[in-house]
Amino acid sequence: MGVSGAALAQQAEHDAHRPETLQAQEDRAPAPMSPSGQMPSMADRDAGNFTKAYVDAMDEMHGPMMEGVMAGDPDVAFVRGMIPHHQGAIDMAKIVQQYGDDPQTREWAAQIIEAQEREIAEMQAWLETNASQEPAGFIQRDGTVYSANEGGNSISSIDLGTGSVETVQIGVSPHNVDLTPDGNLLLAVGSPASDHAHGSADDGHAEAEAGGGVLVVLDPQQLSQPVATLEVGAHPAHVVADRTGRAYVSLSGGNEIVVVDLAKAQVIGRIATGAFPHGLRLSPDQSELYVANVDDGSVSVIDTQNLTELARMPVGAAPVQVGFTPSGDQVYVSLRDENRVAVIDTASREVTNRIDVGPNPIQMFATPDGAYVYVANQGTDAEPNDTVSVIDTATGEVVKTIATGGGAHGVSSSADGAFVFVTNIADDTVSIIDVASQDVVKTVPVGDRPNGIVYRGSNH
Repeated sequence: MGVSGAALAQQAEHDAHRPETLQAQEDRAPAPMSPSGQMPSMADRDAGNFTKAYVDAMDEMHGPMMEGVMAGDPDVAFVRGMIPHHQGAIDMAKIVQQYGDDPQTREWAAQIIEAQEREIAEMQAWLETNASQEPAGFIQRDGTVYSANEGGNSISSIDLGTGSVETVQIGVSPHNVDLTPDGNLLLAVGSPASDHAHGSADDGHAEAEAGGGVLVVLDPQQLSQPVATLEVGAHPAHVVADRTGRAYVSLSGGNEIVVVDLAKAQVIGRIATGAFPHGLRLSPDQSELYVANVDDGSVSVIDTQNLTELARMPVGAAPVQVGFTPSGDQVYVSLRDENRVAVIDTASREVTNRIDVGPNPIQMFATPDGAYVYVANQGTDAEPNDTVSVIDTATGEVVKTIATGGGAHGVSSSADGAFVFVTNIADDTVSIIDVASQDVVKTVPVGDRPNGIVYRGSNH
């Protein structure tokens, strides 16, 4: 009798909590034979890569599971916790399909993928009908959302459990914020408050001024006391951090990416890009960094191991930000001056689609399940737009346009994908979108001219 996909998924989750026994099990177990009957070499099996892939899959699963079970209703908590659990089983099954060569494990993997994908679809359909039955509260989600308030030289934190907001001056005009993967550090980039290099007039996308830009490292739970402040160069725009303790900052005024060792608070590298690099995101496996170069209409691809530019692709007029789908197969690029989003196939590094959205799209973010990409349409200072375009990644079409506040700019998502958060730069607010209903369920006042935004789960 075959083993069910659900049973194997449960065993995979159980085994994931026993990392201390992994080496002992590997030492006892004989190496599997290849289909040809020959013992594979270590190079062929690429043990380091598949082990890292399994660990990364578990890391990505645990946070959303913890967020899911925080729902106020036991049935909703179960379903929201099980969806990322099932996705984790699918991810592990795909890894063994990539690296394994035993016919039985590959058959089990196929069974798991089929069963878990079917159950995820069933649970998501159930949520659309039943999630609205949760007890009344703010949004029935623990965690915190941080907005970079460029006009107010501040960062606002929104407690999602209570709806309370704290706005703290940080001495910098921050354009963007991000968290380290472990959630222990909040990173903000911008210019010293006295310089006003970004200012309220350009929102960080106009011509750069030289020098003075800083990276501020903060404790997410104590924003008033920076851990470190490091000068990085001209007109810093965005920042992302990887699992090795490095941060990457785009310097629009220097046409480069600066690499920072966060533990040492030191610049350890600089990488040339196209003209006016702005938004940037790491691939899911963190091997590559994609950078939107506003002034020359291109996207740079950076090798994060060697810190070199691998490619520079033309994409269209004024690319502002990039966003990966969770699979890493596609990158979405906002084309501000075309009112479109370009879609890059990461295997071929070619644009495969262009999708019409609203006026002056800025940031976008894919939901953790990869089903949707949310695009903030900012408009202009004279005519701020107040919409978010929702792209169905399966069809490549906009399936919903959601009204938010004026000047929709930054986008982030909760770890479980239940909510999307959007800064409204003209209204000084953050809109909270319920993904199941595709409607704004809360609007929260924050600091002056909020730009970047990031979500931190309660399990950090």
